[in-house]
Amino acid sequence: MVKLLYSALYTQPAAGGEPVVLTSASELSSFGYFQRSSVLEMMAFFGRQFSKPSQPGTRNSVKHEDFFCYIYATPHGFNAVAFADAEYPSRVAFGYLAQLGEVFMQSTGGQLPRGAALTEGCMNGAFKGTHDAMLLKFQDPAEADQLTSIMRQLDETKLVLHETIETAIERGQKIDTLIEKSNELSGSSKMFYKTARKQNQCCRLM
Repeated sequence: MVKLLYSALYTQPAAGGEPVVLTSASELSSFGYFQRSSVLEMMAFFGRQFSKPSQPGTRNSVKHEDFFCYIYATPHGFNAVAFADAEYPSRVAFGYLAQLGEVFMQSTGGQLPRGAALTEGCMNGAFKGTHDAMLLKFQDPAEADQLTSIMRQLDETKLVLHETIETAIERGQKIDTLIEKSNELSGSSKMFYKTARKQNQCCRLM
């Protein structure tokens, strides 16, 4: 089944440090009720790892078994990230991210909190409803028909396809080590990942 599972906008704090989630949305009804919080944590975690500073206009696609993470470095200085299953067309995923970035700019004027006010989900209050609606709307890839002009612009950008999560993680760190050291993931999410890994079902994390 074609699924667009999660999307988020990340920005890099002026003082450095890890990227901060400005706004996020998810559609996890295909997962069991008790799995959803762990799945959400894992996608937010990987999204942050892949959302390192990159040249505006750059598109990256990270494949992990039957799922993809799409990353688009918008011209506005923040990264748009989405997770989808392998059946979801990549051109639609990137079109969605481009449109998400533009709608965010139109809705907020690009005015972001600064300093201590730049916290996780700080723009959800202003944009959460719009973000949720867009994620729901783009569950149907037929929305690609409305993305012609956006895709013409995206065709001029650079696409880098990473075959595995390991090759995409900064400094080539092992994913198991990165997860174990993470302070962002709860103990239950780490256990969820390990269990899925042992059962060779890691794709179900996303």
